[in-house]
Order: sequence, then structure tokens, then C-alpha cells
Amino acid sequence: MYVFVIRILYCSTLKTATMFPLHLLLLISGTLAMNCSNSDDTFYLNTTTGEFSMTINMLNETITIKDKAEENLKCFWFIESYVECTPMNMTSINLTECQTVKISVVENSTSKLIFNITSSTCEVTKCTGTEITALMREIQDHPSEGPKDLKRVLNMRNMCADLFENNQTIRMMYIGVERGLVHNMINISIPGEPLYYDLSDLALTVFNLTNLTSADDKMVKIKAPENNSYIPETWIPIDALQNIPEEKRRVGVVTYKSPNQFLFKEELVRTMVIRIEVDGGRQLENLITPLKMKFKLFDPIIPVNYSLSCQYFNDYGDINLPDTVFWKTDGCATKINDSVVECICNHATPFAVLLIADLSIDGVHWRVLSYISYIGCGLSAFFTAVSFLTYVITMNSRVDNANSIHVSLSGALFLLNTSFLLNEWGASLGIRGVCIFIAAAIHYSLLSCFTWMAIEAVHLYLLLVKVFNTYYRHYMAKLSAIGWGLPGIIVGVSLAVKDIKPLYGPTEMTMADTNQTNTICWIMDIPFFYSMNLAYFTIIFVLNSGILLTVTTRICQLQRYGSKGKPGKASLAWKDIGTVLGLTCLLGITWGLAFLSYGYVNLPILYLFSIFNSLQGFFIFLWICGTARKDRELAANTKSTSAALNTSTAKPKEDMFPSNNPCQ
Repeated sequence: MYVFVIRILYCSTLKTATMFPLHLLLLISGTLAMNCSNSDDTFYLNTTTGEFSMTINMLNETITIKDKAEENLKCFWFIESYVECTPMNMTSINLTECQTVKISVVENSTSKLIFNITSSTCEVTKCTGTEITALMREIQDHPSEGPKDLKRVLNMRNMCADLFENNQTIRMMYIGVERGLVHNMINISIPGEPLYYDLSDLALTVFNLTNLTSADDKMVKIKAPENNSYIPETWIPIDALQNIPEEKRRVGVVTYKSPNQFLFKEELVRTMVIRIEVDGGRQLENLITPLKMKFKLFDPIIPVNYSLSCQYFNDYGDINLPDTVFWKTDGCATKINDSVVECICNHATPFAVLLIADLSIDGVHWRVLSYISYIGCGLSAFFTAVSFLTYVITMNSRVDNANSIHVSLSGALFLLNTSFLLNEWGASLGIRGVCIFIAAAIHYSLLSCFTWMAIEAVHLYLLLVKVFNTYYRHYMAKLSAIGWGLPGIIVGVSLAVKDIKPLYGPTEMTMADTNQTNTICWIMDIPFFYSMNLAYFTIIFVLNSGILLTVTTRICQLQRYGSKGKPGKASLAWKDIGTVLGLTCLLGITWGLAFLSYGYVNLPILYLFSIFNSLQGFFIFLWICGTARKDRELAANTKSTSAALNTSTAKPKEDMFPSNNPCQ
């Protein structure tokens, strides 16, 4: 059976179909010139296999065809489709002269088109989930011998590429059907030399391991005969095969040209994917002597903050469960030697070496940092809530724009701390919607924090540097629109494209010493993470650092010129230092410690980062309390000065201005 890619087109009086990407064309219900060297529409026939194809002139997205009446017929793209054609009987065709081939329609419905072309029958099926699922289930339930069915499902996946890429349920079903067909090919292989099947997208080698008694070692080495240096060397333990009857002691090794069918959550595969199966569909699991594989990396350069991990694909994962982990590390160990990675696993499934985000932190430090973060975030959440309630209750604080900005930043930190505290709990529920909501909430509150830190810096610049002409109408309303609205737009757009490219959801972090993974709710797409979070914060960090440097210079100038010859100069200097440290926390400069932990992880920097930033809400609460105390002291001093002036004005004139009369 000959299978090729086709895209259906509709014409005004004629139905046509084109093949992609070779720009081949089938004419339905019409005629086509055959074996004509000077014809624009030509039928090509492979005289060895009976396979055929047809071509026709194409112009952009339209095709012009002339029938016998010389009428022009225009066609347009309709839908991606899957086509199967039976081989043609070449004995009925004159291969030496130009002739006309008749094409006739057998069946034409909304989902299927069947037509005859001489002695061959072609069946066209639309690439829809329902139709392709039915075809794959039919192949699964009624398999044939040899690689024919495996070729069919491979071509089905290639022709309906968009469907398989966007529909993970279809892709998971395809993986199951493919596994079953591989088992069938292993079962029918005859004893003897290894059998090699090259099916373009994958290659299957079936090894007959009948004579194990002569093996000197506890392992038997197998390797596909394909001339490709990236195909891993594999050693299978002999004791795992001892219980299998000798006539069925066959092992199939599948190597994949591309890992795309196994990618469900933006995984980064750095080696060839290999599948190991045994005769009869038996499962090699819980092996006393583990399998051993040596993978060669496609690219030996490992990005910073990433590491290599031997993982296996979970063939039986349920795509409908949001917490399903498709690539797992259970029972696998990783050993790295330059560009070669040795994987040792106690079961047989699809394997590959993945590039994973690596904290390079062992389990002990991870737990300590987690405790610091949870305690700090809990304290910050409590004190930011107190700051907000105090702001709402106290009428005077709402008059001051600075207090309003402080409390807005506290509100953003409250959202960040509470959503962070709920993170691992949300990931453990296994409900994808909850995890997406928590990840989006963390991202929104984090961007809001960064934005309000920038607003703090701009407001501080207006107060201490610009000073004059700083009145703006609806000042706080405009700042609130920026502080809360801009992050909302970014996260809203990110959520809106979830059907095209999911950006939020469960993400795995790996321990350096145990290879243990922790699932959190966060951004899944690495380029989006760097382009949005890192770039966004870098801009704000540079802005705030510049303003802090300018404000610090201004404070030093005021301290130098305002305290000349006055006592308590050292005390004033310490107060200024405290003010600068408070502004450092207020403007989020401590978040810049993240730059120092880039690349090789510096544990002291991580501890400082966790302490300062998890307690930022508490520090801002102390800042608000300190400024409120200064305001009360200033108000008290102003009140006492005013009272003294009032007392002075109430004295008799003679007391204020004593008489010059010496007799008095």
C-alpha cells in the first residue's frame, strides 16, 4: 500500500488534491496525461514498486487546470488530510507512450473521499481527531504482519502533523499503538541474525538472544547496525532474560530520529530516544542487575543552571490528569563523562538524557532555604496585612501619597507571599487549573512588586531631587493604573494564549545530590521566563539603583552642609546610613542578589537572598512605623512651637517690651 501526504482543494467544477511538501497533485473525476515529457500535468509511475505520483503547475495558493473544454478551473486550500493508495498494476499500463489516465470517484462524504485511478484505489481521510482515532484503533485491533501497519501509523502522524502536535490525547494514543505494533514485529521475527527495519522516522532492530550460556559476563551488549554515532550502546542483564523461553528470547531496540512525539511539557531532550522491548510484550522491571546505556550528547555544552538527567518516558501516563509526569527518574541513575552520559536503570522503557533546570543545591540546603522562605513569607504576609489594615483605618495616612505607595507595595508583597505559601500545596493537588491559577497569581504579584518598587523610586526622585513642579492631577490613580494594570495585562495575555502555548503549570526542580524532583506551580516556558521576568526586573533594577545612588548623594550633601558645627554629627550619620539601608529594601535592590547567584550557585548569596526578600514585607512595615513615628515627633514639635508662640503673643505689652523708665 502506498501512502503519501495530501491536502484537499475544492475547485469550481472539479475536485483536486495536492501532496505536501512535494507539490504533487491528484485529479479527482477527470483525466491526467501520463508519461509525457512536455506536459505541465504529468503522471509519474515507479515501474519497480507500482507507486505513483502526479504533478501540476502551481501558482501561489491557486492551481489552474484546463480540462478538455479548455475551461480554467481555480482551486483553493481546504484541509490537511491523510491518504492511502494501493499499488498500481503495471501490466495494464503502456509505459512507452503518452496516454491519458482516467480518475473516478467512488465515495465522497464530509470526512472521507475514495477514488480509483486505473487499477489503484486511494482513500482520503480528513485529519480530525475522530477520524484518525478510528483509523488507529482499527489498526490496533486488526494488525497485519510485517512493518506495513507501522508504516501506516508513521505516515498518518506525518501527514496530520498539526493534529498530532496540538492534540496530546491523539499523540499518547499513537505512542501506545506504535508500542503494540513494535511488539508484533518482535514476535514474528524468526531466529537467526538481527533483523533491521529502517522506517525513516524510526529504526527497529530485533536481536535473537538464544545462546546466553556462552556469555562471559553478566551483561550482553546490543547495538543497532545503523551507522550513526548517536545511537546508544546498550547492555542487557542476562538474568533478566533467563525466565523467557529460548525460542522467544528476542529483544527489540527502537531508535527515533526525532524526540518530538515524546515531548508533552517543553522537555529538553539532548540525546537520541531509545526504546527497549522484549518478545511477547513482557515488561522488564525491578531488575536485580540493571540495564546500562551510553548516550552521546548532541551538544556537549550545558547551559548554566542546568544539568543532565537520565530519564524514562511514562508510556502509561494519563493525559487527562494535569499532574501526570511523562518523563521520570525513578529507578535510573546518571553518570557523566565528557560528552557521554551513562544511564543505569532497573526497567526497560523509552529512555533519553534530558536537560533539566538544576538548583545545584543538595537536599539539606533545600530544606533549610525552604524553612527560611516559608517563615519569612509568613511574617511578611502578616505584617503587610497589618500595614494595609492600619492604612485603611487611619484617615491621616491616606492623605500622604508616600504612605499610599508604601501600602500598595505591601499589598503586592502580601499577594506574592500568600501565593508562594500555597505553591507546593497547589502542585500536590494534581488539579491543573489550580496550579495554573497559583502560577499566574505568583507571576502577577511578582511583576506588581517590581512595578511598585519602580514607582517608589520615581516618587522618591520627585520628592528629594526634582522637588519643584511635582504636582500631578490624579497622581495616585495614575500610579495605581500602572502598578496594578501593567502586570495584569502581561499575565492576562499570557493566559489567553494557553491553548496555543501553555506558559503556566507544574514545573519540576531537581536536587543536585539525590536527583529527586520537586514539583512547583510556575512558568513552564524557559524563554518566556527569561524574556519577561529577568528582562523586566533588570530594567527596574537599573532604574532603582540609579535613583538610589542619586538620592544617597543628595542625603550626603544635606548631611555635610546641614550639620557643620552642630553636635551629634556621628548620630546623624548613623541615621542617614539607616535611611539608605531602608531605601535599599524599599526599592527592591536586594532582589539584585539573584544576579550574583547566576551560574555557579553561591550558597551564602542564596541564603541572603532568601532572608532579605522573604522578609521584605516585614522590613517595609518597620519603615512605615519609623516614618509614622518621625511624623508624630515632627507634629509634636510643631505643636509645641506653635503653643510657645501663642503664649508669647498673649503676654502684656510691658512684659514683652520693658519700659525704659528707670523709675519703674
